[in-house]
Amino acid sequence: MINTLAARDRRALVIGVVAIGGLVIGLRGVPAWVRWRTEVRATAAEAITQEQRVDAVIAGFSQSLDTLGSRIGRLRKLGPAFITGATPTEAASTLAGLVGEMARSSLVRLDAIELHVDSSGGPTAMPRVRLEAQATADITGLATLLRSLEKGPTLLAVRRVSIRPQSVESPSNQVETLAIHFTVEGLALLTPQTRRP
Repeated sequence: MINTLAARDRRALVIGVVAIGGLVIGLRGVPAWVRWRTEVRATAAEAITQEQRVDAVIAGFSQSLDTLGSRIGRLRKLGPAFITGATPTEAASTLAGLVGEMARSSLVRLDAIELHVDSSGGPTAMPRVRLEAQATADITGLATLLRSLEKGPTLLAVRRVSIRPQSVESPSNQVETLAIHFTVEGLALLTPQTRRP
């Protein structure tokens, strides 16, 4: 059929097909290509930003390890200032022993002791160990006990103290006996268990 057309008509047909093809490519293909190119550039920019973030995290990782290592070292140096034990319960027993020893040296009689362990921070956290006690002493024994608790080599905090006279009517020539309720709290530094042979 093309062979039957005149040369001039063939040229017009080819120019028309090229023009229509150019319009289709220009009106459909070019905008699609521009959108694709814009999306690729945006995706590349996001990928570059993500890579920069990852590089920053990786670069700071060694510093974080150094900081963590130095923090652990500082905590280990403070080891004697914490209550130690292989488990939080053992640390609570250690706290009871410390308070009992301080009470004996202060001439305070411990009537009841209740231990509490707050290990909600997870296995790597330093659990809080708390002791609630009821005791009997005179004012001098109470002052000595409180000074020993707050000043001792182990870091302890006296969170609550409640004092009342044990007897309302006592002779004026006798030292007044006090009923004391107090709460002591400290941090436990868990030490790894060593197996005995």
